[in-house]
Amino acid sequence: MSSEAMQPKHETFRLSELRDLVATGRVRIPDFQRSFRWTNQDVVALFDSLHRGYPIGNLLMWKREAPAQRLTVGSIDIDAPQRPDALWLVDGQQRVTSIVNAMDARSERDARFAVGYDLENACVVSTLGRHSRAVMPLFRLFDFESAWQWFEENTEFQALRGRYQEAFNTFNAVSVPATVMEGADEDKLRVIFDRINQSGKKLKSYEVFDALNSSVSDGRTLGSIADAVAHATNFGVLSEEYVLNALKARRHPDYMRDVRSEFVDERRHASDFPKENRVSAYGETEQALIRAVRFLQETCFIPHVTVLPYGAILVVVARFFALFPEPKRRNKELLKRWVWRTIIKTIEGAVSSGNVQTRTFLKNVRRGDESGSVQRLLESVGERGASKHVTIPDARMNRSDAKACVCAMWSYYARADDYAGQASIAVFDSLVDDYGSVADLLVEYVERRWFEGTDVSRYSSLANRVLMVNEEALRDEEAALAFTTAHRNILMLPEAVEDCESSADPVELVDRREELLSARVNEFFELMMAWDYVSFAPVELT
Repeated sequence: MSSEAMQPKHETFRLSELRDLVATGRVRIPDFQRSFRWTNQDVVALFDSLHRGYPIGNLLMWKREAPAQRLTVGSIDIDAPQRPDALWLVDGQQRVTSIVNAMDARSERDARFAVGYDLENACVVSTLGRHSRAVMPLFRLFDFESAWQWFEENTEFQALRGRYQEAFNTFNAVSVPATVMEGADEDKLRVIFDRINQSGKKLKSYEVFDALNSSVSDGRTLGSIADAVAHATNFGVLSEEYVLNALKARRHPDYMRDVRSEFVDERRHASDFPKENRVSAYGETEQALIRAVRFLQETCFIPHVTVLPYGAILVVVARFFALFPEPKRRNKELLKRWVWRTIIKTIEGAVSSGNVQTRTFLKNVRRGDESGSVQRLLESVGERGASKHVTIPDARMNRSDAKACVCAMWSYYARADDYAGQASIAVFDSLVDDYGSVADLLVEYVERRWFEGTDVSRYSSLANRVLMVNEEALRDEEAALAFTTAHRNILMLPEAVEDCESSADPVELVDRREELLSARVNEFFELMMAWDYVSFAPVELT
């Protein structure tokens, strides 16, 4: 059947049908699909949309044969038989993986799929952390026998059986639309990806790149690189866009170039690595990213991608470590200064965070000139600006200044002699992954209820948040109190603070915390930027 003759079919699937299709191995995921990226919050939002009757978008499936293979979908392992009519998910992996795992008891211990139904308030909620006992895990809700067992174990909620039945009926009535394509081979599917990107549904550049360059045979994709880097570093999973930009920047400073002809002969000659092919480019990008991430974590005290203040930093550092895998110690120190000077001057507005500036940085990193590359980077950010002080911002983790301050807060964990080994980057990553956001690791210093009748804006200040990198302290109030008492210096808390009673002035408490936090945070920035020290390159020994 020619591509012109292909006629897509439009189908709908009940949630239980999708679960069964995955369980029997009929639904498959192509290698060029990205791996699972959603957090617990994303999964909760999906089921909330399903419960409310909101549209969640069409699935796009490719009907073709599939070999017998061992599959892992989220937390579920499946021995899939050979099938002539498998449905390969071209678009919809995150949604389908979320649905089938939240409905399956085998995913009970996976924090990503910790979703339940609050019978008292008739809403979908996360089951992470503290929550009402009236929350039934979703995998029980979809199984009558398991649901009735839950009611027998929680007899105080027997009156809510009707609420359960309503929720079951609502979810059972949901139909997920899908478009199913037949008659295409793998090459034709890549063409479909490309054409979709030029018409109706716009694909991201990394999606086009993966569709055109990834291979079923070796399983190498941008997503697989992101997974490997995450596994090796605990930095969190990088977006495919990050990975693609790093791959392109490693090969040539113009990282914004078109992705469609990356490995054609004409483009190859312009690369810093003219002899490499697609396979080697993927592998070397992975190694460059691992080296770059470890440098950011260990030398710059940026523990996780969620607190990376300026994303292009990673792209530039990845190019540097691709060209200079083992730089001199002095150059690493100077590169750290460039990283933090760039971050702070970007926050101040003195350096642009746009693509033009990033390309300028990348052009300064030149093959065969390690020391000169570092010097040019430092020159590109210029001298110290007029401002010598970063103001403590609101605790909004979409802000670069808030992310930078959290990095400074983390550094006190990383450098504390009395807490060595108890907080690690692995713990940081695990907690962010479990809770869905680094914002959930920022615990209230003064509770919101205390601000009634006062300046409530002070409640949202980062000065009113304590970075809590401790699982027990995040889940239990008594443990949190014990933790803060034992580690006041690490947490940057005033030495003598009044008991938190309703009579205390919450604004005064936050102001006192801000004074200390500001001093400590800016002390860290000064240490990292080292404006008062010379930035000469190392002496070359012959």
